[in-house]
Amino acid sequence: MFKTPILLITFNRPEHTRRVLTQILQQEPQDLYVCQDGAREGNDNDRVKCQEERDVVKELTDAYAVGHKDFRLHTLYQKQNLGCGPGPSAGITWFFENVEQGIIIEDDCVLADSGFRFYEELLNRYKDDERISAITATNLHLKWKSSRSPYLFSTVGAGTLGCWAGWARAWKKFDYFITAWDDEKQREVLRKNFEREEYYAYYTYIFNSCRKKQNHMWDYQWFFAKMLHGTMTIVATKNMVSNIGFDAAGTHTQSSFRLANFPLYETKFPMKEVPVKRDALFDWVVFHRYYSPKKKSLMLRVVLKAIDVLYRR
Repeated sequence: MFKTPILLITFNRPEHTRRVLTQILQQEPQDLYVCQDGAREGNDNDRVKCQEERDVVKELTDAYAVGHKDFRLHTLYQKQNLGCGPGPSAGITWFFENVEQGIIIEDDCVLADSGFRFYEELLNRYKDDERISAITATNLHLKWKSSRSPYLFSTVGAGTLGCWAGWARAWKKFDYFITAWDDEKQREVLRKNFEREEYYAYYTYIFNSCRKKQNHMWDYQWFFAKMLHGTMTIVATKNMVSNIGFDAAGTHTQSSFRLANFPLYETKFPMKEVPVKRDALFDWVVFHRYYSPKKKSLMLRVVLKAIDVLYRR
């Protein structure tokens, strides 16, 4: 059986959950954790769909347990709606209170089959390396020097899109309210860790938003914790995650956009070990292609295209 614990984060999309959970169970996990935020008050559709979600989980795991005696299912079903920020973060905290390391998958993320082994091997390989705080099989650029190595190390270029892996030791630094942002000395530490002023300037607006009363974000706070402590994220050099949730059932994005339905690539094993050094060029390319709000100059577009020719393969 697959030994690494897996957390499935769900809400009110039973059709998506059926597809994602079916794939998870095909990996033959020993420990599966499932968390679900509660239905929004006065929302009858939520009430029905949330129950359907739980029914899907029970149906599939009951059938799976028949042939897997050592299988353990752990559930955290919220009675009240916490929101898109507190709900998932509470589930992840619960997960890491029970396990030392594991894989987190939201109910709209499909992971390449080799992605499970990718996560497991790297969780074990870097479990004691404090320089690394997370692993993501999502590559926003789809491919990057993939013929040279199976993974790289990143800061601002690492995107999870709802599927990542990590350790309890790193999640302990997570603060939903990012209170350190109010401390001028901590801000200077963060500015230094960003290394480029344009990165810091971009995220300043986002961190200010996180400090305001809101309940729809948690991943930016997780990114804040990683950057504040000067850690890196491992990124697969070939994308292995596809987000299928950008449709009419989505909470935030209800139509397809450029980060939806990424193509999936498989990774070959055994994976060679990569020197622990941030790929600054990858971070710069991802930032300017996918994050920077500034209009790209002709020169920048030419440079990005040239870099793609050299490294996006």
